[in-house]
Order: sequence, then structure tokens, then C-alpha cells
Amino acid sequence: MQPVLFTIPGLNLAVPAFGVMLMAGLLAAVMWAAGRAQRSGANPDVVLNCAFIALIAGVVGCRIMYVVHYWERDFAIYHDPVSIALAAVNITRGGLEYYGGFILATLVMVGYLALWKHSLRWYLDIMAPSAALGLAIGRIGCLLNGCCWGGVCEAPYAIRFPYGSNPTVMQWRAAERGAELREELIYFHPAVGLAQPVGRESLAASDADLAAAGKARDLARQLRSAKDELAQARDAEAQKRLRTRAAELGSQLDAARAAAPTPGQVGCAGGSAPADQLYEDVLTQMDRYGVSAAQLRQWSSWSLPVHATQVYSTVTALLLALWLNALYWRRTRDGQVVCLLLIVEPISRYLLEIIRADNPLDTFSFTISQFLAILITSVGIVGWIALRALPPRSPRARLWEPPPEQQPARHKGAKAAPTV
Repeated sequence: MQPVLFTIPGLNLAVPAFGVMLMAGLLAAVMWAAGRAQRSGANPDVVLNCAFIALIAGVVGCRIMYVVHYWERDFAIYHDPVSIALAAVNITRGGLEYYGGFILATLVMVGYLALWKHSLRWYLDIMAPSAALGLAIGRIGCLLNGCCWGGVCEAPYAIRFPYGSNPTVMQWRAAERGAELREELIYFHPAVGLAQPVGRESLAASDADLAAAGKARDLARQLRSAKDELAQARDAEAQKRLRTRAAELGSQLDAARAAAPTPGQVGCAGGSAPADQLYEDVLTQMDRYGVSAAQLRQWSSWSLPVHATQVYSTVTALLLALWLNALYWRRTRDGQVVCLLLIVEPISRYLLEIIRADNPLDTFSFTISQFLAILITSVGIVGWIALRALPPRSPRARLWEPPPEQQPARHKGAKAAPTV
């Protein structure tokens, strides 16, 4: 698990692994689809346009579905619109439902192809194998991010996630046997009113960073106290003394904030919190129980062994991509490839959901992904049957020729290449 791949020097900007793998999957999928389009006589620019709109619609759809699905659990707990909005757009720790993006991206691409009178069946067939390839690469980002994890598994190929990851937190919340945590590691978050394990990023902070943040926090508290006393003071001499004290504390706090780690240095969890609010969970537990950060780290534990569902998904999606690509060159009707994608991928997802542990059975006794998988597979089967009533070759599937300025120049007297 590596949620942050690296930090950009100078900018202190953390680069999330999930975002990197998402972009890698997109680029690989687009290059593969564009090559397939060019080789088969389609317009690669149409594929690029579809990829661009699918990227935007896919991310938006994934997040919308997640927010709607987990509204009560993850978003209704906030009490002001600003906090809700910030939580809704924060995708640094995952929080994306694949089928939400898949459905919205597909609808937007279909709308684009229909609006510009391109062949729906042909271009969707071209892009279907790439959709599976993008999913395969994207699931590697899920593994690095620690989301989409499986249920407890004692098999030798099971994997564990580090302390503070989503699997460890959810196993603790579910009171799984062996997932208990010491009370020193349980922090009551005053903003949301919930008990939760001390954050992984906070626990991983160096002693120097904790000391700097702790000093800034203590100075901020003293400054607030001095300002409160000043507001209540009536004696002129006391007011003068408190103003001087507040000014001194303000200068010391500015210096402490400058010495403390910047939000970008603390990874995904740092957000935009000021220096005097960093690592509040660890510092609070250290003060409350009189323990050191080293002791808290020693008591932290990894998750129970779980199914490597992200790896399973990567392997199955990659095999599906290769199969669909082979079918594309052997298809007897336009539309067969995308219909097979709609049939097979949801079946694999339905089976995978049985051993995943991150989605509840809250949709007609299914997980939301299982329910949508059933619907998508049904659409694929209906589409496969409907293809029999359509001409084998889409009427709009016309070979594309690049404009004259993009065609390679030929020497005088050279013969044109034969048409295949």
C-alpha cells in the first residue's frame, strides 16, 4: 500500500498513487484504442474525443454514485454545507464507485457519437477492449490506495494492509476477532462526534514534526486564552499587559508555524489544516494517556489477512481486454465486442463482490455493484440478441481518410498504395 507515490520537491505537493494509475490506465487505453481505430480504418480523433469526455464523465459519475450511496455514512455527519462540499470533492483516498463512472461515461460517449453521426456499434467495439484495459490498470491504483479490499482470508495468497488503512478501520468497526485496538489508539473526533483510530499519517510523523506541531498547538491555545482574558479585562493595566502577552504569543506562534511541517508534507490526510492543528489525534492521545508516539506506533497493528480482490480484478480485466481485442478482429457483426464486454465484465464483478468486504448488501439484498452488474449484463444480452436484426456492418461505419494536409507526400511518379 502506497497512497502517495512521491512528493514534488519544492512544492511539497503529494502525488497520489490512485491518480497516477488512473491516468496511466487512461493513456494506455487511449493509445491502444487509437491504434486499433487507425489499423481498421476508423478515425482516431473520434477515439481521442471519446476518451476526453469519458475521463471527465467517468470521474464525475464515479464520485456521484459514491456520494449518493454513502451519503448517510460519510457525508451527512458534517453539519455545514462547506464541509459537505469539501468532503464530496475529496477523492484523494478513493471513494469512487466504478459503475457510476462506467454508466455516465458510456451515456456521454453514445450521445457524442450519435450527435456527430458516427457509427455507435463500430466505435464502441473499438473502445471496448480499452475499457477493460483501463480497469485493469486502475485496480492497481486501488491496491496502492488501500480501497476495494476483500474479506478475511486465511489462504497463503492473502494480503495484509498497514495500520490505519481502510481495511483495518473497517475490521475494527465491524468488531472482527483479532482486529481489536488498544484504547490509546482510539481518538474521539470532536468535529464529527465519532470515535476512530488514530490516523496512519499522523502516527507515521517523525518525532521532530510532532514536537513542532505540538509546540504550535500549545502556543495557539495560549494565544486564544490570552485574547479571551483581554476581552473580559476591565483594568487598563491588565489590558496593556494582556496585549503585550498576546503580541508575544502571536510572534512565537508564527515562528512555530514556520518550523512545523506544511500540509503538503503530511500526505493525503494533511489537507489544508494549519500547522497548529496537524497531528491533533496523536498529540491528544499522547497527552491523555501519557504515552509516547513510539509506544503508539508499537501498539499499532496490520489488518487481518484478506482476499487480494484488487489483484483478482486486475487479472480478470486484463484477460478480458485481450479476449475482446482478439474478438474485434474476428467479429461477424459490429456491436458484438461491446455487448460481450457488457455481459462478461459484470458477471466477473458480481462474483468478485461475494468476497469483497467494502460494500454492504443494501440494494435488494445485493451490493449496489451486484445489482448494477445484473442490469448491465441484461442490457448486454438484449443487445447481443438485437444484433441479429441489424445489418452485420453498421451503415455509418465508413472508412476514414485523413485530410490532404495530413497525408504523407508521395514522390512524383510513385504509385499509390493498394487498397485493402
